[in-house]
Amino acid sequence: MIHVATATEQDELTASERLALYRGEKLTKTKIDWCDFSWNPVWGCRNNCPYCYARKLAKRFGDSEFKPTWKQKNFDKPFPKKLSRIFVNSMSDICWWPWEWMESVLKKIADNRMHTFLFLTKSPGIYFGYEFPLNCRLGATVTREKYLTSSLALSEKCDFVSIEPMLERIYPQPLNIFTWVIIGAETGNRKGKVIPKRKWIAEIVDYCKANQIPVFLKESLREIWGGELIQEYPK
Repeated sequence: MIHVATATEQDELTASERLALYRGEKLTKTKIDWCDFSWNPVWGCRNNCPYCYARKLAKRFGDSEFKPTWKQKNFDKPFPKKLSRIFVNSMSDICWWPWEWMESVLKKIADNRMHTFLFLTKSPGIYFGYEFPLNCRLGATVTREKYLTSSLALSEKCDFVSIEPMLERIYPQPLNIFTWVIIGAETGNRKGKVIPKRKWIAEIVDYCKANQIPVFLKESLREIWGGELIQEYPK
């Protein structure tokens, strides 16, 4: 077919997985439930989102500034031998990457065409600056209605959307331009945490079902949703 895996997604990693992620010991078998692995050749982001778990995680390892930093050991990790969905990049947002970092990443992706590589960014206009291999799927992270509106103008490049964390009701009609919709809630216990209402989620689910758009409800919605989670993938 495109948050940093939002920081809320990083909250789903075990302690050992977080340590391996930081040290660059392996390509992380992730608990981000819409992909198989996360690949983090870059750590750091300047978005400064108040709900960002990635920033909190970095602070645990002494990185209080969380500036975008190239991680060569992470970049060099071999990819799985089995066909996999690989999320790039759960500890950063590519909108802050210099050109040479992205070119290195895209070249490695092009050399590993058996895998599908998924990108997410809060600034999908960045996609127009690069030529992505055909085994990439490009998405936008949306947390509020206004961000969905701005992503619509960029739909030529951006074909899936991650509504996470869902911070308010988002009217679903504009979603018909996307081929996949992911929905998730904020995790953690920060002051001011927003818990989405079930009717917000149901409205989007019903719209996607009516328009044959695959929808994926993340594990963070289990208690809110109250039933079996719908977890569909695009073909």
